[in-house]
Amino acid sequence: MYHNEPIPPTTPHDGFDLPDAPAEHLPLERAAWQQGLQQEVLALLTQKASSIREEIYDRVDEILLRTTLEATGGNISQASHRLGISRPTLRSRLRQLKIELPTS
Repeated sequence: MYHNEPIPPTTPHDGFDLPDAPAEHLPLERAAWQQGLQQEVLALLTQKASSIREEIYDRVDEILLRTTLEATGGNISQASHRLGISRPTLRSRLRQLKIELPTS
């Protein structure tokens, strides 16, 4: 698959399938995603945010963690494995971002 081709909405991942994403949430092409990120950084610069890097990292982490937890049914062990971090690190980051585990 070339880097500018969209990723199919549902693909198998270590024994579980990711849920189908609504059309408006399908992955953007790399250039479009980068352009959107650049616009967010410019907006934060305009707002004179004190820590742009931290704000962007928090936004990305929130999306990454929520999506991974939803895809793993809230299974911390499986989510931490997929993310490549320890369970305590994942739990700590969830607390920092005030993300609650999904309910079954």
